[in-house]
Amino acid sequence: MELDIPSASQPVACKRAFWTRIEIIAVSVLLALHVFSNPLAFAETGQPQPKQLEWNTVLNHFQVDNDKYVGQRLFFECPEFTVRDADTEIFGTGRYTTDSAICVAAVHAGAVGREGGTVTVQLNPGLANYEGSEAHDVRSGSFPQTARSFQFVGSTHVDPQNKVQADYLPRLKWDTKFTATGLANRNLVGQRFAFVCPEAPGNLRYRRITGTDRYAFSSIVCQAAVHAGRITKQGGTVLVQLEEGTAKLRGSARHGIESHSGSGGARTITFPPVHPVLSSVN
Repeated sequence: MELDIPSASQPVACKRAFWTRIEIIAVSVLLALHVFSNPLAFAETGQPQPKQLEWNTVLNHFQVDNDKYVGQRLFFECPEFTVRDADTEIFGTGRYTTDSAICVAAVHAGAVGREGGTVTVQLNPGLANYEGSEAHDVRSGSFPQTARSFQFVGSTHVDPQNKVQADYLPRLKWDTKFTATGLANRNLVGQRFAFVCPEAPGNLRYRRITGTDRYAFSSIVCQAAVHAGRITKQGGTVLVQLEEGTAKLRGSARHGIESHSGSGGARTITFPPVHPVLSSVN
């Protein structure tokens, strides 16, 4: 960009226009530097991004009806209820079979109304049997034993949700990559997964991590969480949120760990804050 510097003989209006352009360029440069130094300055909301459901959608639609997801919480958005959805079956009360329609079960549990809304689902171990009931004008059926069940976090049927979650969270090693956790499902962008990092070993070998605040999909979870300031080397529970990719990740030195710059790839991860109930689990 070329700027014509006004001479002393030019009108005052020309000089003012020139310096206004200089101010605009300076502000633009400062904003660009801010985004570069903090890649999440505008992108990171700290909130999960719920998956959109139909009223008959079940958990296996997202391939999460699996033991490795037990204890994890997923975020969904239910649409407004319509008459054609009235016959969709669900089984259980408070805890539901994993082949129950998520949104219909949410109405039965009191987690959402027929106008729809956002729900948080926790996958739990199965029950020996499920008792049917009628609640909020929705009838659920009874069912025998299943391998897994689900419930709604924050619903009126409180079934020590946090304790169930804490007991089943995966315990990672200090060299475990996110891609090696078994939960790196690229289709679940916006969802978050909880892990427990134990206390770091005395002979900890630092492995490569890429990024600052937003990290490469294959970064070492516990070491990246220390770099992000979510835990110390004493360990603790961390949340990993799956994000869209970005063109470039910036490295930095933080909390005794140095990260590298590099490509963001198709997916990246961030570390949201952990609920106080789980933050001390290690």
